[in-house]
Amino acid sequence: MRKKRKSTFGLRLDQLADLFDVAAKDRALTVANNTDRRLAQMLRCQLTEVLPGNVLLFPSGTKISDNKQCDLTTLAGLSLLQIFFSPETSISQLQLIKEACKRLTTTSVSEAELAVATTIYHAAIASCLVHHTKKITQHSYEKLVESFTLLIEKKWMAIELVDLFSWARGICKKKRVNK
Repeated sequence: MRKKRKSTFGLRLDQLADLFDVAAKDRALTVANNTDRRLAQMLRCQLTEVLPGNVLLFPSGTKISDNKQCDLTTLAGLSLLQIFFSPETSISQLQLIKEACKRLTTTSVSEAELAVATTIYHAAIASCLVHHTKKITQHSYEKLVESFTLLIEKKWMAIELVDLFSWARGICKKKRVNK
């Protein structure tokens, strides 16, 4: 007669449940790490790609609104990182980038695209605060502090943007207090 084998290797039900829980958490962590890595790569690509080859879809004309003009030709050959860290980038150019990303947030086909567009949107706002001490959004300083804090805490965030968001957050905190 054949001896019947135990399929649980002598583990109790609660031990099996713990084992399955550990395996499920490990899988979720692996998926999260892969997502973070993918987002970091997508963001890095957007930040370092030279304009106008950048995937951001700017309007064919240079108009921001009916009464403002923006010279996009001076941005050609620069990356978004260079643009965001240059004090020479004009308020209207940063406004155009912000508006282009705002449109992208409504047309993004994936969560990753939405995250990258939202990040670049906030980077344009942060750059304007840092280099021109001007707020180019209707969001309150309080709301901007919250947004910059959330972005700073993202594991996939580019270190350069963490610095930019930190500087901008400090400005927003001061403006919020001085109101």
